Parts: sequence; C-alpha cells; structure tokens
Amino acid sequence: MAQSLIAKSATKTSVKAHLSGSKLVVVPHCTVTRKGRFTVTERRVAASVASPMKEAWAANLHGPTQEVLRADLPALISSEEIRALEAELDAGAGVESLRRFNKALRALPADKWEAVLRPVFNELCFNLESFNPAFAACLLQVQRTIGVSDYVRRDLALKNLIQPLAGEYGMHNGQPQLKTHRELFSDFFASLFGYPLSDLLADSPPPAAAQRLYGEMMRDILGGGGHDGPLAQASYALGYNLAIEYLADYEKTWMLDSFRDLNARVCARDVDWVFLEVHAEGEAEHAAIGHSAVLNLVPREHVPLLRQAMADHDRDFAAFYNALAGMMEAAH
Repeated sequence: MAQSLIAKSATKTSVKAHLSGSKLVVVPHCTVTRKGRFTVTERRVAASVASPMKEAWAANLHGPTQEVLRADLPALISSEEIRALEAELDAGAGVESLRRFNKALRALPADKWEAVLRPVFNELCFNLESFNPAFAACLLQVQRTIGVSDYVRRDLALKNLIQPLAGEYGMHNGQPQLKTHRELFSDFFASLFGYPLSDLLADSPPPAAAQRLYGEMMRDILGGGGHDGPLAQASYALGYNLAIEYLADYEKTWMLDSFRDLNARVCARDVDWVFLEVHAEGEAEHAAIGHSAVLNLVPREHVPLLRQAMADHDRDFAAFYNALAGMMEAAH
C-alpha cells in the first residue's frame, strides 16, 4: 500500500517521500531506509519497487570483502567517517539553495507560471544531461588507478559506480532497456507545458547557469581537485560523485513534492511524473552505491580530499540553484 511520509533530516529539511512496496537495502556497516531520510546516525534508503511500466530498481551494493580489507593494504576510510562528511552536506549551502528554489517554485503566480518556468526548464534540461559526463569522468579517474590501486579494490569501486550511470540510459539489473532519463524528462516537460521539449530548446538562449556548473564539475573532477597522483585524484572523484548523488536525493524528492503542489494549485495538468518519481525513489540508492564505492577504494589518509571534493560540489551546486531561484523570485 502506498504511503506518504513526512521525513525530516537530522538538520533542516522537511519534505514528503512517496513510497510503495519498500524493501531494505543493506550497505556494509550501515543500514539504510528512506523512512529516516538522511539522518546522520542511521542512513536509510528504501528500494521502492516501481510498476513494470517504470523502473524496478534492483540495486547491487558491493561492500568491502575480506580481500579488500587485507591487512597488508593501506587502511580504508570507514563508513562512520563518510557519514560524518555527508552530515556536512545536510547543513551545507546546497540544501539551503534547494530550500530557496522550492519556496520560489511553490510561490509562482497562476497568471505567468509557464513564462517564468520556461527559462528554468531550459537550465534544468542541460543540467540533467551534464551529470552524465561528470559520472563518466569519475569512473575514468578510478579506472586510471590501474597499476597503482589494488586490483580487487578498484574493481569493486567500479562495479558500484557503473550502475547509476547505466541507469541514466534506462539500463538496470535484470530488466530490458527502458526509456533514458532524457526521454523521461522530455515526457515530463511535454505533459506539463503541452508542447515538445524540442520547441523550448529551439528558441531558448544558452543555459548560462547550467553551463557554468558543468564546466566547474568537469574542471574539478578531471583535474582531481588539484591533487597529484592517480589514487589521490580518484579519491577526490569518488568524493565528488558521492556529493552529487547525496544532494540529488534532496533535490529530486523535494522537487517532486513542489511540482505536485504547483500542479494541484495552479497548473491542473495531467502530468507524467515518472521522471521525478524515478529519481525521488532511486537517488537515495545511488547515494548508498556511491558510499559503497568510497568504502572500497579510498584510503583513510584521503579523508581531507573527500571533504574538499564534497565541499566543491556543494558550493557550485548551490550557485546553480540560487540562480534558478532568482529567476522565479523576480516574477513575484
């Protein structure tokens, strides 16, 4: 039976999560479920099983094995250390920018919501796709540790990382290939606005805020945060990837709730919610997968690199959503 839960973080955020057919996914050293959304001490994720017409997530979380934890290898970061870094994101600029964005979205005036949202969707369209090369860059940085990192550690980190990237293209464990997330976004846009996304893109200017964030992400990931050596750059990339996924769970869950509110209050359209539902249901699992990837490869001495990477993305992500919030606030 579907449930509507009010879930509060350990710090500031309060959003609705819509769950159906939950099952627990166990991450090594921490249990996860969406009922206790983003709590620092008990990070939980629910694997919502969507209908056959959507995505039925079957997440495989590959935690450290005995081979990974061999005593002759450098000590790895602990799950507790990662959760402490995630808690810094809970109280960071990114979450605050999402609060501002969603407040502005919910306050859009009924007489001009469409005109105000057109440039916002132009930015969101580019932003959505820009994360794919960012994820690919993170994979590349881990793969580049060949000959430097341990064979099994590297393999298990990559085995985790490939799943969310494949999911962007509709590929999931045990399923035929479904719609890509670009297709789902197009469906969402067309159902809300009443015309194809291609019409918006054809007559819109370059999305400056999204392009800026994309450039910053690729600069930081491919540059390894300014650090030398393949393993240090991979550790930075894994921290950056985790920050993307962790904030995306806030982003899409909150956005789903705000757009539903806007539609009920103003738009009254027959909206195709699959794009936002898939992300609201899946991003927490992506964050758990990113968490597991870090556990398999990042040495304990690289905790400062993880913190830097997560803070770098939090800063630039916040700038993007503050820019979008500003677009909507100007119309009030």
